[in-house]
Amino acid sequence: MKKQLLAIGLLMAAATMPAKAEVIDLGTVKCSDLASMSEEDSGFFFTWVHGYFGGQAGDTTMDLGAMEAAGKAIGEYCAGNPDVGVLTAVKQLSEQ
Repeated sequence: MKKQLLAIGLLMAAATMPAKAEVIDLGTVKCSDLASMSEEDSGFFFTWVHGYFGGQAGDTTMDLGAMEAAGKAIGEYCAGNPDVGVLTAVKQLSEQ
């Protein structure tokens, strides 16, 4: 229940944020870009990545523990592969 409330809180916070006139192609984000992201931006980015791959798989769940573990694995992978795109990194890690 606590995790569900956290997920709902994240969604509500995103909905109440002021709109920005910025469009970002998240498919172009490289591992090196993660290092310069704020904690808030990286949190939103990883939530989007989780939703993107969940949508591809038809998975409608949000497992916060799995998201945290995946974020750690991606961070470790990206530290050694700064020129790789994050979406590519996620695909490579999921195939291991």
